[in-house]
Amino acid sequence: MTIAEVSDVDLKRLGELCQRFGIATLDVFGSVARGEASSSSDVDLLYQLQPGRSLGWEIEDLSDELATLFGRPVDLVSRRSLHPLIREQVLADAETLYAAA
Repeated sequence: MTIAEVSDVDLKRLGELCQRFGIATLDVFGSVARGEASSSSDVDLLYQLQPGRSLGWEIEDLSDELATLFGRPVDLVSRRSLHPLIREQVLADAETLYAAA
């Protein structure tokens, strides 16, 4: 999957998912964003929640719905939980897919 293919997903449906789960921003990073993904690569997604929102076990539902939308497994990572040693590289790779208005 390439960044162009990721950008071709149903953006309306992606926006609806993000709104329903309280996602403020959703970015793709990693091999897909760098153009290095293989046919077996998952889609690495970086998210930030809207203020006052939390996910709890809903993260599993969000992950499943995003995997269906992208047609491959996804790895959801909270922007807040990024380890300092990889934070700079992840943010440098990140391409925004959704940002709340």
